[in-house]
Amino acid sequence: FGTPKRTLWVDRKGKVFAEAIDEDDEEDGKSSNSIRLGLGDFIFYSVLVAKAAQYSFATFAACMLVILAGLGGTLILLAVFHHALPALPISIFLGVLFYV
Repeated sequence: FGTPKRTLWVDRKGKVFAEAIDEDDEEDGKSSNSIRLGLGDFIFYSVLVAKAAQYSFATFAACMLVILAGLGGTLILLAVFHHALPALPISIFLGVLFYV
């Protein structure tokens, strides 16, 4: 308890160019680096996929794939920017685009 976490960023030559010291701020034993997706996100995704399934199987499959691709894109952006991002915009935009 109470031990700070020290993170060092090094370049290819091994020279330290950044350092961060964070206090141990874990909640209920879960790491603060975890990815969390809200229940509302799942509701929007499921409604779009259900409506697409009523139309045709091809539309259902396309919407399902682009929603997963949008989530993947959001995860990549999360890895690049290192701060919280909304999970809905990319996936829903691509899903609606392929639904229409």
